[in-house]
Amino acid sequence: MMRSRKQHSSIIVLLAVLLAAVGDSASALRGYCCAAGHPLAFTQDDKKKAEKEFPDVNLGKENAEELEKTIKLVTDPAILERVNRIGQEIAAIANAEPIPILWGMPERGKFEYTFRVVDDKDINAFSLPGGFIYINKGLLDYVKSDDELAGVIGHEIAHAAHRHMIRLINEQNKLQQRLLIPLIVGALLSRSPGSDIGNLLMAGQLYLVAKLNTYGIEAEKDADQAGVRYLMRTKYNPVGLLTFMERLARDELRGPQRELGIYRTHPPSPERARALQALLEELKIPINRREVDTSIRALVKPATVNGVTVAEVTMGNTVITRLTASDGLSADDRAQKFADNINLLFDRGLQMHELRLSSDGKRIVARSIVMVTFAPSDAEAQNLPLERVSRNTLDVLKNLLWQDQFNRIPPA
Repeated sequence: MMRSRKQHSSIIVLLAVLLAAVGDSASALRGYCCAAGHPLAFTQDDKKKAEKEFPDVNLGKENAEELEKTIKLVTDPAILERVNRIGQEIAAIANAEPIPILWGMPERGKFEYTFRVVDDKDINAFSLPGGFIYINKGLLDYVKSDDELAGVIGHEIAHAAHRHMIRLINEQNKLQQRLLIPLIVGALLSRSPGSDIGNLLMAGQLYLVAKLNTYGIEAEKDADQAGVRYLMRTKYNPVGLLTFMERLARDELRGPQRELGIYRTHPPSPERARALQALLEELKIPINRREVDTSIRALVKPATVNGVTVAEVTMGNTVITRLTASDGLSADDRAQKFADNINLLFDRGLQMHELRLSSDGKRIVARSIVMVTFAPSDAEAQNLPLERVSRNTLDVLKNLLWQDQFNRIPPA
């Protein structure tokens, strides 16, 4: 059956939404998809070749024109520059190097990717065929680093490069043809056509939804693995996609829960996070979460306490301890060494029982590593006994370690 251009556009947008959502939570965390532009080697000849070889390009262009009549776009140059700068690097990889296609069309697409940032606070984005990409402003506010944004971008480039939308359209057409014969036979044999045909139509629609959503789940799995493999070939850390997905999983679990059944379009976020961690381990990529998520990284900043200049070691909004200059080292040098030890050991899965005070109460030790040695000047600056400074710091570290373990992949 032929469809009008407007009808076809509606179908494309609906399928884009199917691929766009990150999870199936009823919260505002509805999804992520992004992509990139490619200014390096995508010539006019490349563009003409893509338009000739891939129907994706014209299909996406037509639908983008219709879509942009209904949404408000962000025009801030700084925001657009960030997205395109990151995306262009990843798009160059996608166009140049074959990445395993676990689900999609056999022939990888090579496109000139373009970005649009949508003025919407929801954590969401979607792609149209041929590399036309839309990212909500809310998603940009949600990521904690360029590495996380790169992971999201790599995921969506895979949707375009592996031509998931085209395969979904093909699968939809095949399913509709498969359902047509039973409907005709049912209509011919039915003694009460109205009621029976209505039931047949409903059953057919549910079957179509279930099958397409199953395909959508496979597309998400493929895009996740491809996103990691793209980032391996760039300066961005693939662990960013993991920390992004872990945060989504936690936030979704805090929201209202519901059983979606055949209406589930994505694997549950905890399941995706576990799959990403397994892939990173398989590819022997160090899982250093603190390099990509600034909210859980131990940092050093200057401060003044009781008129004394100190260096604060912080994580998020929590002050872990304050250190002064001592033993020929500046306050910043001592604090940075402590922060580096925290980041290293936390990323290596430090356990609560491995944290302890030395017998003299001056040092915090973990796995035979002296994380920090407190000096009398640290205690004097805070008007506290030295052992109390050590004990307070240990308690804060244990609380942060418990929180860090909670922040990892939620249980199945």
